[in-house]
Amino acid sequence: MGYELYIFPPEGAPQTMTTQTVVAAFAAAGLQCTEQPDEFGHWLVIEGIESSLDVTIKDDIVTGANFRFVTEDDESVVQSVATVFKSIGWQVADDEGIL
Repeated sequence: MGYELYIFPPEGAPQTMTTQTVVAAFAAAGLQCTEQPDEFGHWLVIEGIESSLDVTIKDDIVTGANFRFVTEDDESVVQSVATVFKSIGWQVADDEGIL
């Protein structure tokens, strides 16, 4: 069974987050990632991680993200991704609520 994180800015927060800001936050946490948009979405690929992180973009601004954990990865990656997004002031939730 998969596990998914839902990542979003706090309600009423200014929409100013760019993919470069998110990539820099991952780098600061010691996780290298690259931006890889394609015809199916806008992906941030984390080096050494099979799980997927797709971001929603509107007018070059990140408006949300979903992280889909796959069992091939160590479970600690879930906490790492949550920590990175929380460090930039975003909220992270799963099916049970805000983390």
